[in-house]
Amino acid sequence: MTVTLAQLLDLGLLERAEVLAGEAGLRRPVGTVVAGSTVREIPELAPRSVVVFGREQLALDDLAADLAIRLAGGAGLSGIIAARTPRPVPLAARRLADRLALPLIGVEDIVPARVITAFDPYVRAPEIAGLRVLGDASRRFQRPPADADALAAQLAETLGAPVALVDAESRFVAGDPAVHARLAACADPARLADARPAALTIGPDGDLMLQPVQVGATGPAVYWIVVRRPRFAAGALLEPVRRAIAIAALSFAVHVAGEAILAEREHRRRSLLLNEILEQPDDPGRRTVERATALGWRLAGRHTAVQVQVSAAPAALRTSALGTELEAQLAEHGVPARLVERGEGWLFWSTADAPGDAVDPGPLIERLTSTLAAVEAEHPGLRLCAGVGRAHEGTAGIGHSAEQARRAAMLAYTAHRRAVVEHIDAGSTRRLIAGWYESAPLRGAAADLLAPLTEADPSGVLVRTLRCYLDSQSSAKAAGAVLGVHRNTVMQRMERIAELLPADLSDPDDRLAVHLATRAAGVEWDEPG
Repeated sequence: MTVTLAQLLDLGLLERAEVLAGEAGLRRPVGTVVAGSTVREIPELAPRSVVVFGREQLALDDLAADLAIRLAGGAGLSGIIAARTPRPVPLAARRLADRLALPLIGVEDIVPARVITAFDPYVRAPEIAGLRVLGDASRRFQRPPADADALAAQLAETLGAPVALVDAESRFVAGDPAVHARLAACADPARLADARPAALTIGPDGDLMLQPVQVGATGPAVYWIVVRRPRFAAGALLEPVRRAIAIAALSFAVHVAGEAILAEREHRRRSLLLNEILEQPDDPGRRTVERATALGWRLAGRHTAVQVQVSAAPAALRTSALGTELEAQLAEHGVPARLVERGEGWLFWSTADAPGDAVDPGPLIERLTSTLAAVEAEHPGLRLCAGVGRAHEGTAGIGHSAEQARRAAMLAYTAHRRAVVEHIDAGSTRRLIAGWYESAPLRGAAADLLAPLTEADPSGVLVRTLRCYLDSQSSAKAAGAVLGVHRNTVMQRMERIAELLPADLSDPDDRLAVHLATRAAGVEWDEPG
């Protein structure tokens, strides 16, 4: 095990040290660090030595510096450390050091004995530097960092290297943006979504060290720590650096788990409170009203409920954290809300003061659509939908509007488009369709009708093609454009569908039933109540 002069300098043991020349030789191994008495004794030193001169023994702006460099290069030394002077090192001396690849290190206030005392333990036993890094990491991360920024700052200070934190979709979270840009240039984001993540070293020069942050013992990573490998992290010092990063990842995982528990407790509290309100709308009780007020919920006025639903999500996405992101995006789009987890989605409501007046849902729907689109844009593969109920008066109106929002969300779920928001007003035909989707017997009949297609093609391609074909007014060209295939492919699939389907698509009644069945496919909502 050996250590190089570059590694010793990167440990930060010398204050205000500067490489004046011979930088190409910084990676030579160092065998010993000795004090120099005179320049003429340099040939007597052992090869791979680093000689340290005091201000009285060697002035780097003197002609003796040229002789010292020549003698050190001939003796196979690994570097010269001496006091810096007000005047620069002569150009000839610097060129000679560069040609010999002999590092010339200038230090502002140099005491040779102190330099030797600082360097000697790491030269004799390089693993000590690793223990120093591990000890520093253990001390700094004994308690979980307060947030992602604190994690990146503390680890960067521990390793003396830039650090970034990214999520499982390779999106930047905290730290050094340049490290994230480097990651994006040389890593496949799919590697970060591995079901069994492990520490990675990537990049053309192996210059990026990645460590997963896992909340559980198994399962995908929720975050990744990315470190630009420190210059001293090589050979015997590489493994301690990896372990230091792992210590930081474990500490941050504790923080993430704690935040998740607090969030889950808060969501449970909101859910229980909403149940109390819905179960006793006429007399919610003083304590219930006080708790609702503390959350910013209004019980008086005309309430318009909104149900947000996940239609599809990438495997790496933590849906438990999606509610917080939705709240933040809603606030940015002018819809302050406290979401309540309900089934597979979230419920909230807005309140208007004017009693009896009609509430125009248009502005709310527009802001909801923008919000869902913004969240989807942050997570490729995520599909969200939402349903908006009609405005209803008083505490009991929250429940009425929530039930309508649930039905509207179910209808939006069947649309298979991005950022779909549905609102079922009093005279809308969608109310009839939503009621049809909500009926378990009718949904069962739809599943039976499509069963031959799902049995022949479990991937669902045939059902999706049939749905898109009927949505496109039986235009194979239009359906092909939506599906991303040639019109002939659509026609071939439709021929197979016609053979398998126990219905005649030329018959208007059969055609309507099949079309509704394709829209109901995949809807798994619980019955009301």
